[in-house]
Amino acid sequence: MSLDNKMLFEITTINWERIFFNFVVKTDYNDKVDFVFVLFKDENEDGHKHRAEEIEQIVPIEYNQYSDGEYTFSLNVSAIAGRSFLDNGRWKICAMVENKPIIVNVTNDVAYELDGLARVFRYGKNKYAYSISFDLDNCDDENLELCINSYFMIANNKWKKRKYIQEAFTLTGKLKRTYMFAVIRLIRVFYHIMASITPKDGTRVLFMTETKDYLWGNLKYINDRIIERGLDKQFKLSYSCRKAVGNNKSALSWIKTVYLVAKQDYIFIDDYAPIFGFFKLNPKTELIQVWHAGEGFKSVGYSRFGKDGSPFPSESCHKAYTYALTGSKNLVKVYEEVFGIEKSAFLPIGMARLDDFLDEDKIENFKNDFYNQYPQLKNRKIVLFAPTFRGTGQKTAYYDYDKIDLKKIYEFCGDEWAFIIKMHPFVKDSIDIPEEYKDRIFDFASYQNINDLYYVTDVLVTDYSSNYYEYALLKKPVLFYTYDREFYELTRGVHRDVKSHAPGKVCDTFEELIDALEHGDFEKEKIDKFVEDNFGEYDGHAADRAIDIILLKEER
Repeated sequence: MSLDNKMLFEITTINWERIFFNFVVKTDYNDKVDFVFVLFKDENEDGHKHRAEEIEQIVPIEYNQYSDGEYTFSLNVSAIAGRSFLDNGRWKICAMVENKPIIVNVTNDVAYELDGLARVFRYGKNKYAYSISFDLDNCDDENLELCINSYFMIANNKWKKRKYIQEAFTLTGKLKRTYMFAVIRLIRVFYHIMASITPKDGTRVLFMTETKDYLWGNLKYINDRIIERGLDKQFKLSYSCRKAVGNNKSALSWIKTVYLVAKQDYIFIDDYAPIFGFFKLNPKTELIQVWHAGEGFKSVGYSRFGKDGSPFPSESCHKAYTYALTGSKNLVKVYEEVFGIEKSAFLPIGMARLDDFLDEDKIENFKNDFYNQYPQLKNRKIVLFAPTFRGTGQKTAYYDYDKIDLKKIYEFCGDEWAFIIKMHPFVKDSIDIPEEYKDRIFDFASYQNINDLYYVTDVLVTDYSSNYYEYALLKKPVLFYTYDREFYELTRGVHRDVKSHAPGKVCDTFEELIDALEHGDFEKEKIDKFVEDNFGEYDGHAADRAIDIILLKEER
């Protein structure tokens, strides 16, 4: 039997009995095997995990063989390593076969229970605690490797203090930490000096994005509506558009941005902006998060608390918002979880960028321009394929193109359909479309405004993205291609399980996706119900409401 089969050993049961940690491993391997805890050296100070062969510690595990292929373990956590606890670190359970460690996986059923299995053991008059929690690695995007996080903690009485600069344990890390600490302190001092010498008279408005180098979406619609109403004569409008998140910016760029921020009475932002965690805004300055998305499944912000990429408990940039806008009242609870702020800070006034979304003249004009630019798509039905990225963020974003069979897509399209691929902007690697398929399959990665593409789309295919939210207003079908659904839910995290809440048919395999397209099996009644539940108050005046409530101080 090949030892390369990573599904060789699998944990099927985990439970606790006071301080006894019990689990069951099943396998179809019948030869000699031992089990050990292994501490791999697989995490850098930047938090990015890498598969590594270097082993720091091995701790043998006592076990009982219940039957052929089934092993039971009952481990006393206070004496798990001789008479000692496990050291601090992320441990994995391995089966030792022919002196080779085979990482033990967990079943999906067990993986869904892991969050409820964490334990905190307090001692020393609550000054200390020993914690055991569980998470998952899926380095091959197929198998779920159990990670056991064993850590001794000391009470942090300064948890409200900013912790953007994390502890470092190497000389290089400590030098980098010192440099970053100095830079942030200088930014903080510079901001407070500039803010104190600039009078706050309620007239300065900044539109700011740290993820785009142009004004777009909700920001653009609110800005344009201010100008259309002639309010740009009452308010002084400024703009800061730069790709700062995940990129190194010059000192001059930072100085200009902080200077602009320091002068403002109102700041509208549309996405994650870590700069607002570096200092506290002047009390007279209001920070308004308009957020770029409607609703999606993937976890962001504090909904990821305790997972990789988790924000700190205090003074994250999300905590700085004076107001956060949402598309509807139903979304307030979702974004309470994301931003970690109180319900009263939310303004469920609608999404400004949807104000003219259903305008018939706009739609007709766009279609004419689109088909003039892409005449090969005229008189053809269009499938828009627009999934979100995989990976923990912008630096690691990717999509597994092997999960798309371009030959089958081409055959499905025939002369009737075209297949447009619009990847998430974080995904830098473009899809390679063979020349013989380019008359039916098209790469639209560089197309700026995905919302406009919805007007010519007959079927949207997405996954955990929020793009279905605004598309739903057109009451056209959506398919959810979720080839990694359980892995994504268990590792990246979601607000709600996709299968039960997606407003369209969920396809877990590519074959299911193609079959749904071929037979028109979209479960369209789900999108109709979604629109009824989420857009009952839609009237196309969200930008006006934002202006009236925030800038003109009219009652809600």
